[in-house]
Amino acid sequence: MTETPVFCLGGALLLCLTACAPALNWREVKPADAQGLVTMFPCKVDTAVRRLVMPGLEGEAVDLHVLSCQAGGMTWALSHLDAGTPQRLTQVLPALDQALWRNLAPSPNQQAQRQDLGPTRIKGADSHAASRHWLLQGHRPVSTTRVEPVQVTTWTFARGLTAFQASVWKNNTDGALLVDDPAAEAFVQGFNFPR
Repeated sequence: MTETPVFCLGGALLLCLTACAPALNWREVKPADAQGLVTMFPCKVDTAVRRLVMPGLEGEAVDLHVLSCQAGGMTWALSHLDAGTPQRLTQVLPALDQALWRNLAPSPNQQAQRQDLGPTRIKGADSHAASRHWLLQGHRPVSTTRVEPVQVTTWTFARGLTAFQASVWKNNTDGALLVDDPAAEAFVQGFNFPR
């Protein structure tokens, strides 16, 4: 994405069109400890912070901030954490992707299907080779004995030493999550770091 007036107009138009869907009630969200990120969510978010050791990330445990909500038959989410150092930042972006792939694997011996859709472009985010946009197909647990098929589109990006992962989840039984889903596009285009 570029910061041209055409992009801003296109993003605003897309947001207005998807806002007409009665299930989506877009609102501005400014997550805490997120480098000034401003987002648009289509529902009221719940927030949580989890302390965890992330596979693929050297050093001490991190605080993972999670915002999420459900609307329009989809789950909308944003996770972010402070990597602490530039070296850990280069590790954490792919580690976030790999953690999601593992979580969506239908079994320990299988992998979630994934399609690399290219670099993530968020207005005001830093440029990183590991900032990627993915479309994933896999399974998520709904109980200790049952899983359900799910599709996820996800974006990883960074600003300063903070790493982010935004995602939209949709059960396969509710229809396909398209690469260019208008609501998902409105979601990610609503992310920006005001200068």
